[in-house]
Amino acid sequence: MVEPGMKKTDLSKVLNSEQAAAASEISGPLLIIAGAGSGKTRMITYRIAHMLEEGIDEKNILALTFTNKAAKEMSDRIRGQVGKPLKDLTATTFHSFGLGILKQYIQHLGYHNDFTLYDTNDNEALIKNCIVTCGYQIPDYNVRTLLSFFSNLKTGREKMENPDGAIAEIYREWLLTQKAYNVVDFDDLILLPIKLFESKPWILEAVQERYRYIMVDEFQDTSLLQYRLVSMIAAKYRNIAVVGDDDQSIYSWRGANYENIVQFEKDFPERKEFKLERNYRSTGNILTAANALIKHNTERKDKKLWTDEGSGAAISIKRHRTSEAEAYWIGSQIKESMRQIRDLKYGDIGVLVRTNALISELENVFAEMSIPVRISGGQSFFDRREVRDILCYLKVLINKHDDVSLLRIINTPRRGIGRTTIEKLRSDADSRGTSLFEAMEHMSGQSSPLQERTKENLRSFLAKIVEWRNSSVSPDNLIRRIVNDIHYQGMLSEEFPDSPKAVDFRMRSIEILENRLKRYLEMNDSAELKDYLNAVAIVGDEKEDDGNKVNLMTMHASKGLEFRIVHLAGVEDDIIPSARALEESSRNIDEERRLFYVAITRAREKLVINYADTRVSREGDVKLVIPSRFLEEIPKDLFKNEEKSPEELRKEQIARMKAMLERNS
Repeated sequence: MVEPGMKKTDLSKVLNSEQAAAASEISGPLLIIAGAGSGKTRMITYRIAHMLEEGIDEKNILALTFTNKAAKEMSDRIRGQVGKPLKDLTATTFHSFGLGILKQYIQHLGYHNDFTLYDTNDNEALIKNCIVTCGYQIPDYNVRTLLSFFSNLKTGREKMENPDGAIAEIYREWLLTQKAYNVVDFDDLILLPIKLFESKPWILEAVQERYRYIMVDEFQDTSLLQYRLVSMIAAKYRNIAVVGDDDQSIYSWRGANYENIVQFEKDFPERKEFKLERNYRSTGNILTAANALIKHNTERKDKKLWTDEGSGAAISIKRHRTSEAEAYWIGSQIKESMRQIRDLKYGDIGVLVRTNALISELENVFAEMSIPVRISGGQSFFDRREVRDILCYLKVLINKHDDVSLLRIINTPRRGIGRTTIEKLRSDADSRGTSLFEAMEHMSGQSSPLQERTKENLRSFLAKIVEWRNSSVSPDNLIRRIVNDIHYQGMLSEEFPDSPKAVDFRMRSIEILENRLKRYLEMNDSAELKDYLNAVAIVGDEKEDDGNKVNLMTMHASKGLEFRIVHLAGVEDDIIPSARALEESSRNIDEERRLFYVAITRAREKLVINYADTRVSREGDVKLVIPSRFLEEIPKDLFKNEEKSPEELRKEQIARMKAMLERNS
């Protein structure tokens, strides 16, 4: 609540007129269209601070966004602005919010409150177990593709064409096993709260009473289910403000639906609408290029970014003979920029590509040129499946009550302890108030109702755990012993019968884990295995870098970021726009254009667009490529370094390709 005599902020003095108008409107539904770089985070911060100054209780405010980083930034800014800890203010991600709901109410859906959250790696391992359980062979399926399909089935984005087929059987087994293991995945963090609200109206009412004022950032990235979740909560008091930009909707492949803006207009016809079009990030030339590009999308809110900071430098466009030459040239330009601009840091530079496939060549060239680089979105060492498997074995040795780790290793490799047995173990543990490990000890006894073969499998597994726990070898050598005893390499060979390199890579990861554990124990006097496991669980064993590295990432990963200098690499047809995306649907051209728009608007001072004449395909073939068609949509007078327009360059390259085909025919 606002303190008596508290001086209220004059929003007109800290925000521009459009921002101030949106921030001062705190009741009823609001649609705020915020263009790239328009200061929306600043507006959101002041809006929530204004709500608190107007006497709205902090516990009644819910602010949702999509990344932990964005949620933390929002929380820190609000607390800094208000000067209070605001412990009851909820500023978080959709998934973290859903997790909180489930922790409080999931028992009403037949789960236990000590449920486990499975990530992609966990789910892939679980699907492999389900494939074998159903009597099929793992190599016959692309598990990652299968998981993506199962996610779409679960969230209603796709339907099962053959309900009697093998995939349907595996899907049903996967759902049953998730429930038996008492686990949920990221889809469930949205789905299950909706089920709670639908089946238990009193839970929805309790949540509505708690969160009477709702704000959603990056609204264009919400999925249909996320919008349904938040609209259910907002339905009673209708104090909901959504902030987004349909021109930056680039995540349809993971369920985002920019048409939620249209749906919001239908569900809340009494809404007020505001537009933030003044850009505080980029130069005038960069904004002119972005505006010219995005206007080719017709199904969008009409808006035009502008700045009063001047035109700035012309956009550079650079043609290269090969992709390798492109990488070396970008590296040389980075070096030159560091020499010429005194206050420039490597971290001020972004190199953006459309696909991960383009990253490796750039990464290798930068390493050769001693350019420090950070690759965003890469997999953490401790998220590698094989590393997690072995860490879970070690965790069970340290703590036999760690049900989460036990469930991961109980059938890794498979040892004849299936879902039905897990369900019986879970039931026994619940009835006697014990851990799963203790239930295994109890159910492996002679009086157990389990089949004798199953009991023997349990006893064999338990004996190994005891043997490893009592072993006198060093922790790093213990890893090697476990790996050998469970024939882990043989399991990998069965999974990847045609890819010995994949097996070698995973075994090498385990060797690295051994070495890291050994080094940790050597560097920390009196440290034990449990200390290393705790260190990994909290922060990992790698030190954070100082952030002063060139940011090499995909265009998707760059959303929400900004850099003084941006190099776009591989700006060619079939890359941006993606040939694969257009094969799926011709309508995807609009999203590809939005993605290029996002990439352009990451640049603050300098934008360099690069393309090559030839590029090596995944099969190792050298092929001629064409500059992206999107370059033709940007006015020629914005470019420098090229005497000819992108349209003329495209025509020349097409002519070269035709001539080559004629020579080879």
